[in-house]
Amino acid sequence: MDQTTNTDQFFGNTGYSNEPEKNNRGLLILVGLLALALIGLGISYYFTYSNLKKVNQELVEDKNGLINDLNELKIEYNNIQEENGALKSEVDSAKTKIDQLIEELKKTKKADAILIRKYRRQVYALRHRLKKLLKEVDSLKTANAVLTVKNDSLGQELTKANEFNQKVVEENKALSETVQKAKYLAATNIKADGVRIKNNGKVVETNRARRADQIRVCTTLPANPVLESGPQTLYVQIVNPKGDVIGSKDVISVDGQDKIISGSKQFQYEGQNVDICIYVVPENKKEEIVKGEYMVTFFHNGESVGTANFKLK
Repeated sequence: MDQTTNTDQFFGNTGYSNEPEKNNRGLLILVGLLALALIGLGISYYFTYSNLKKVNQELVEDKNGLINDLNELKIEYNNIQEENGALKSEVDSAKTKIDQLIEELKKTKKADAILIRKYRRQVYALRHRLKKLLKEVDSLKTANAVLTVKNDSLGQELTKANEFNQKVVEENKALSETVQKAKYLAATNIKADGVRIKNNGKVVETNRARRADQIRVCTTLPANPVLESGPQTLYVQIVNPKGDVIGSKDVISVDGQDKIISGSKQFQYEGQNVDICIYVVPENKKEEIVKGEYMVTFFHNGESVGTANFKLK
């Protein structure tokens, strides 16, 4: 029998084995691989978290940017409303929408790309709407400018027309006043003397004051084409040498002033020359009919129409 075999049998197969050492080495390798995997996952998580944080930050910035854009749009809409009140209804509607979007964005705690795109489209729509309104404002400004020029031109024409009409009115008024003043009969060929009336009615002329009982004044009234036919009254004023008005001493208005008259005569005017004589009877013969120079003045339709002087001895 082999001695070696016997020895192995005696010791019960006590030879050294490498199996545990191999197991330990495999375990270490597995742990190392797991550690590397964890490190890789950590690094991946770090970069993923950083990217996610960066994306979230960009979304927040986009959200704040949209809010700023909306506030700027609101200011621009306000400017349109101040420039043109005719667009008030449409501007108010846009401003209400802007306020609504701003409020929604402020309440949004977590923004995402889809939500940002949604609000960006609405901001774009509002900006596009603003551009259309600005074009309308420009068109209205142009139309108003043209209208202003037309109104200014029309205003100047109306001013000229009013000035012309006023001038015509004034001229017509002046002409009417002139025509009205021209509606009188002028006294011409005035003749005055003292007279005595006899018992038989015969009239005797005299140039002596002590013999005269009355003063007779006669005149011719030429026809006036602007005076209508009809009843007329001629007034006469005789002032004696003492400066007193003799006769009836009635009062009439001449150019807004009161005039004391000596007598009057009514007659029918037919558009032809009229010869008239007026007899003036003094209230007190001795006091009123005196020696000296007398002044005679005729009045018709509120106008002084003729004067003359005569003397009594």
